[in-house]
Amino acid sequence: MQRESRWRLGSSLFSVVILSLFTCFTVAFPGAGWLQRIATDETVYTHGGKVYSSAYAALLNDDPLSVPCRNFNVYINSIVLPNFVAAQVIDWCGGNLEWAHYALCYMRNFIGAMLVYYGTAGVFHYFCYVHPTTSTAFAQNHRPRPSAATIWHQIKLAQLSLFVYVLLPVVDEFLVEQNWTWTYFTVQEIGGWAYYLLYAVLYFALVEVGIYWMHRKLHTNKWLYRNVHLMHHAYNKPETLTPWASIAFHPLDGILQASPYVAALFVVPCHYPTHFMLLFFTAVWATYIHDAMDFNIDPIMGSKYHTVHHTHYVYNYGQVFTFCDRIFGTLRIPTEPTGGKKQILKKVN
Repeated sequence: MQRESRWRLGSSLFSVVILSLFTCFTVAFPGAGWLQRIATDETVYTHGGKVYSSAYAALLNDDPLSVPCRNFNVYINSIVLPNFVAAQVIDWCGGNLEWAHYALCYMRNFIGAMLVYYGTAGVFHYFCYVHPTTSTAFAQNHRPRPSAATIWHQIKLAQLSLFVYVLLPVVDEFLVEQNWTWTYFTVQEIGGWAYYLLYAVLYFALVEVGIYWMHRKLHTNKWLYRNVHLMHHAYNKPETLTPWASIAFHPLDGILQASPYVAALFVVPCHYPTHFMLLFFTAVWATYIHDAMDFNIDPIMGSKYHTVHHTHYVYNYGQVFTFCDRIFGTLRIPTEPTGGKKQILKKVN
């Protein structure tokens, strides 16, 4: 029942993401009409002697389709932050629209990251520790539950990390909007669905390889491990791994591990809304692999594998798939349920 509930949750989230993507494959979502839809007498904003229907219209210079990626980001900002906030931020930035735009992106990212972190971890927390079937998972293997002190420590560290961690998406948005990457916005731009699928697979494969080696370097480089990554590996027992540990790390640790999502944009063409959704997916995935509940479908690098990484340090560096660990000799498969008998790890040749 517990696994079925988690599977239904994952399926629902996946469906929402897919539906969102299909609305912006063939048109430059959200188009231009949204500025008129949010306009009222109260949203009128004057900047540089020109009157705009809203502060968000000023940020786009009343030409939303000229830079589709910026239009997309401003639209998302308008959902999270009311028009009066945008107007105030422009004033705080001395009327500099560029600074104001990226300040609003930072605020949106921070609020969005908190919603995803607390929302996703909260749901996983219920199904891991509160749902009636969870007692069986712990009782059968005589597993201790994570303490309230452990969870509170992870929440505090994650919250502090977020202040810096969400700067990476701002840099990402700047690079894309300046047209310095291979990012595109509609399927027509890239030549059709076949090319979209090809480049999407190549992009995700490159990200997966990049994250594997970045994560591995954070272990093999003594300075990086001691000063950056070790903070996250304080959670080195099954009873200290929880969904709340997903981003309980040094902010530089999170930025380095997520940087392949940005770096790959300079190498492989990527559909921008797909890229945006993958960043959301990554946050949800990080929650799942830290719950230490053993749910896994090979070749997915699920929680049973990532628990081994935390307890044994030098194995299972991958993010979503086991391929890189299998190829480079670092994959270890646990032979016993987490928290049960002493683990014997099976080496994969």
